Formats: sequence, structure tokens, C-alpha cells
Amino acid sequence: GFGGLAAAKELADAPVSVTLVDRNNFHTFQPLLYQVATSGLASADVAYPVRGIVARQENLAFRQATVIGADLDAQVLHLQHDDHEVDDLTYDHLIVAAGATTNTFGIPGVDHHGFPLYNLDDAVRLRNHVLERFEAADAEPALIDDGALSFVVVGGGPTGVEVAGALIELFHLVLRKDFPQLDLGQARVVLVEMQADLLGPFRPASRRHARETLEARGVEVRTGAQVARVRGNRVTFADGDEIAAHTLVWAAGVQANPVGAALGLRTGRAGRIVVDPALRVPDHPEVWAIGDVAAIVDRSGGDGALLPQLAPVAIQSGRHVARQICCIAAGRPAPTSPFRYRDKGTMATIG
Repeated sequence: GFGGLAAAKELADAPVSVTLVDRNNFHTFQPLLYQVATSGLASADVAYPVRGIVARQENLAFRQATVIGADLDAQVLHLQHDDHEVDDLTYDHLIVAAGATTNTFGIPGVDHHGFPLYNLDDAVRLRNHVLERFEAADAEPALIDDGALSFVVVGGGPTGVEVAGALIELFHLVLRKDFPQLDLGQARVVLVEMQADLLGPFRPASRRHARETLEARGVEVRTGAQVARVRGNRVTFADGDEIAAHTLVWAAGVQANPVGAALGLRTGRAGRIVVDPALRVPDHPEVWAIGDVAAIVDRSGGDGALLPQLAPVAIQSGRHVARQICCIAAGRPAPTSPFRYRDKGTMATIG
């Protein structure tokens, strides 16, 4: 991901040997997954071979494998390959940069019927499903009343806003021409947010603009609403209201990749690995955690809040850890420089 690659590239000129491990041999540009899901981009446009990214880095080797555990005292990582063969990888320093996964908050039916949007497979699956629903409605128009052309997007953050805007644009600018016999006026996009506003971290003016723009384009925005249950063709809210819909896009939150627990590291809220201000794991000074998987405290405030799980945080924290390892490799005393995040702003695109 963004953090692991940033750390690896920062170590390019250091007197170290770098091994980059990932279960996929490609890097996914996650901010544009919603465009793959809404047929705006092809899969290959957001996935790039890792070996191509690091091809010129002489001190780096890539291993395609899944991390299944570790012996922290012996400094050994346990890997499993696609053929189920298991082997070990020793290390002097371990940077855990495994990112995050979808968090369904235990709401019944979301795991089985919902469509998350966090990796390339998710995006392709959602794209195919959306097109299948239009094909089904075209073949049997009675399915429209059952919710075949109703799409509920849960989560009013950047991902939810972007998906809702792109879906409504797809329907009216592309699929209207592809399905001339369908009444696209019956196609619905419903954006659901539990809080009072969309885009919570944004300024009030941006929040208002996002809602007004979405509604002007035909998206139904429901704030202060919470999903209680999901079935194959129904979405039920906490207040008892129900929407007939065959599609629920889950963009309501993420949790840390469970690799932290698999490695035997102490985790906190949402499974994020506990780290000190320098991003080291307590009791294991040779282990570091960065990006979405790490519980990095925002040092700009005094409330102990954690930094958001965003690509810029991952990139900056990856570079920070790499620079500290460079100091150690050069024989200087182990650094204890605290990580300070520089927020350069956040963007969401509507359509």
C-alpha cells in the first residue's frame, strides 16, 4: 500500500536490504476504486505491478505471500504462499503496513449482502452487480418495484459521496442510452449517513455544497439515519423504515487489518496496533507500525485522538520510520523522534 511503498522507497539509498511482502503483486490506487465500480475506469487503470514500481531499487526484493504469524523474540515472520507452502523470513526491523479492511459494525446482513469498496475485487464485483441489475430489470421490468434499480450507499464520508455521485452520473449519462426501454426515472440512489452532515471532517460550507450538489443531481440524502438490518432486497433502518433495494454499498468505515493480532502485537480501538510517538511497538523496538494499521495519536491536539486512516498519513508515517531506520543503520543512537503529521487537506469528487 501507500505506506509500505513509501517506507521501502525511502530506504533506497540506505545500507540495508529491503524485502517487501504483499499478498498481491500489484499496488491498488484506492482513491479511484469508486470509478472502477461505476464503470468510469478499467481495473488496470488503478492497479500497477509492484515489481514495476520498485524495479530500479537495487536493495529491494519483493515476495508475494500472506503473513500468517511471527516469532517476535526470534525476529522471524511466517509467510504462506498461494500453493499453501509456508516459509520463514528473518528481519532486523519489521515495518507493519498492512492497511485496513471493511468494518460492518456487526450489523446483521451487511457481511452477506453488502458491497464493500476497499480493494480491486470489491470494485469489480460491485460494477458487475450494478450492470446485472439493469440487465435484469430490462428483461423483467416488474423487478424495479422490488428494488432492482434502487441503490443504497451507506456512509457519508468521501467514499460514499463519490460513489453516490458517480452512480447517478452513470445512470443518467451512460445507462440511459444503453437501456432506452427502461424508465430511468425509477432508478434511485440513496446516500445514508448516521451523523447530521455529510463529509464530517470537511468545513461546513463544503458539507452543504456536497449535499446540495448531490440532491440537485437526483441523489436522495438521508442524514441522521442508521441501518439496522440488510437483506437481499431490503434495507431496514433503526427507526423501522424500509427501502426495497437489491444493492447496498458499504462505505461506512474501516478497521485495521487483523495482521496485528496475528503477529501477537497489542492492538487498541478498531484493531489498530499500539505504537509509541516514534511509531515503534512497545516492548519490541525493532517492530514499527504505520498507516491505517497503526494507532497513531494526533499530536497537534491534546485530546488523544487518532490520526485518520488516509493515504497521506500512511505515506508520511512510512517515510518517518524509514528515516529512523536509516539513522540506526548508520550507527547513530536509536532515534526517538515523534511522528508529526502535516495535513495538506482532503478532497472528495462528486461525479
